[in-house]
Amino acid sequence: MRLIPTSSYIMPVHPGTEGWEIERLAAEQHEFPATGKSHKRAVFLFSHGIGFNKEAYHPFIKRFVDHLRSLREYDLIDIHVVISDARFHGESARLNQGKFSPTYRWIDNALDIKQVVDELKLKQNYDQLIAVGHSFGASSMILLQSFFPHTFDGLCLIEPALKNNFTPMEIRLKHPAEACLKSFSKGPFWSRFHPEALQNYVDYGTYDTDQGTIRLKCPKEHERRLYLSAFPEGFTAFNSARLLKVPVHYVFASLSSTLTSEIRESVVPLNSEWATSTIVEGTHMLPCEVPDMLVPEVMKLISRVNNMKESSKL
Repeated sequence: MRLIPTSSYIMPVHPGTEGWEIERLAAEQHEFPATGKSHKRAVFLFSHGIGFNKEAYHPFIKRFVDHLRSLREYDLIDIHVVISDARFHGESARLNQGKFSPTYRWIDNALDIKQVVDELKLKQNYDQLIAVGHSFGASSMILLQSFFPHTFDGLCLIEPALKNNFTPMEIRLKHPAEACLKSFSKGPFWSRFHPEALQNYVDYGTYDTDQGTIRLKCPKEHERRLYLSAFPEGFTAFNSARLLKVPVHYVFASLSSTLTSEIRESVVPLNSEWATSTIVEGTHMLPCEVPDMLVPEVMKLISRVNNMKESSKL
């Protein structure tokens, strides 16, 4: 299932990064108006992991929004969701096809997320801005918040890539999409995916070539370079976590191959005043495996943000 965006955008990448003159970002906004007269606007900004595309997270987003809409306290709140494809992923990769930035790193992605915030005026036009990031996207959001401390009101960080435990993934060439889906679903990595997330990855994370094959939108070389830069950037994100002065909720996977128990146990004490954590059953790809189980985790973060705001009024 794909959520049909209310608005779609093509915007320049951050002006402080290489490629700013010619490279672009694809972003979309989903609006879920209040059921009554709105008195507040909340926006949730999602960011995906390396090698994936925004649509693979739509099943998670749908369940999250459906839950918010089931709550009486959200009857009078406009709920908006924004998600973009990282520079060489999904539709952004198609926009930038043929371009190559050998220096593109995680910090550039952090600045590109800032670009989305600025271009869409997410700070000015909303009462609350919550970050929901996964893996590379979560680490990028940590970096962004440490650079610009007043960007987010809270961050829900799912399996943030805080250490170089990645193994480069080979690009896969498949024949018709049906065969592609069948092949993916048999693999141990893909077999854990929620069927809707896997379908969206196949449908929107690939494109048809002139040779009649299907290729991943994320180019192999860019994916490889992001993995290779995982250690220094992940190390920077880990140490930047201590600087965050807004509510942060980490969601770790019980079967994670990305984060060691040492990292999981040490990141919250770095910033115990602001950070909490939970372990959810699954692998590093939690948003694509168990979207229903992540909704309560985002709600924990939102509750802390709201409670802090209420306390500040006293």
